[in-house]
Amino acid sequence: MTAAASGLAARLAAREFLVTSELVPPRDADAAAIERSVDQLSFADALNITDLPRARPRVSALAAAAIAIRAGAEPILQMTTRDRNRIALASDALGAIALGVGAVLPLGGDPIPEEVPGKAAGDLDAGGLVQLLVDLSNGLLPDGARLEQAPRLLVGAAASPKFTPAASLAAKIAAGASFVQTQVVLDADAFGGWVDDLREIDALGEVPLLPSVVVPASARSVELVGGFGAQVAPGVAERAEAGEGEAVAREIVTRLVAMPEVRGVHVLSIGSDSSAAARLAAFAREAAAG
Repeated sequence: MTAAASGLAARLAAREFLVTSELVPPRDADAAAIERSVDQLSFADALNITDLPRARPRVSALAAAAIAIRAGAEPILQMTTRDRNRIALASDALGAIALGVGAVLPLGGDPIPEEVPGKAAGDLDAGGLVQLLVDLSNGLLPDGARLEQAPRLLVGAAASPKFTPAASLAAKIAAGASFVQTQVVLDADAFGGWVDDLREIDALGEVPLLPSVVVPASARSVELVGGFGAQVAPGVAERAEAGEGEAVAREIVTRLVAMPEVRGVHVLSIGSDSSAAARLAAFAREAAAG
């Protein structure tokens, strides 16, 4: 086997409760900014390194992941199919493994806005990238060639309770995805209904769910999250505007960690500072410990 084993993989195998978070690389070529973000997000066990969110140029996710490793973080490299064909994706994955990346989250990527020059590659969708990366971890390249040593790579899957049918997620897991991170949850009832759908077809098996959670800082932040596709329960925006965002987030986390499928949370800072995310992460760990 090649490359260092992912600490995340060992923790998943041990069924530990995990906290992940998200590092967005800067627009400027500023390694120190990435190092500062790693320090601010040190409450997390692993950090998703985003891959050109909103289709805007910035430091590459691969370079940011290498800097994050140097700064002491364990990255989950997000890879989108929007900008690269399968040849480039496989090459980037091999480069990531060589740099010490042990986990990848395949995504389709945000649509390219009309005002941004460039065209989408359109070679694979997110499910196809899951399969490509699982094949690669078994030593098989897209051109059919075999690697001398199969690399160690943990492959995740992304899902949105609002838009991802149970069968679609089941297909990614059947392909070999080892963990699932979801869209932000601001409606525990709706999330619970989606989990019921997953249970009906045994979509997850033993694969853990890590729902995304956030402290909603204002009604505007709730609107923003809803625009990204999150389901929002009635009254959340009003409570956030009244300064009850942390209470809302804790109520949701308490509901989520009571579900046996949930073995971690993906804590985000959207409209709030990293200290609020750190407090929510600590609360989630305490709630999971009972």
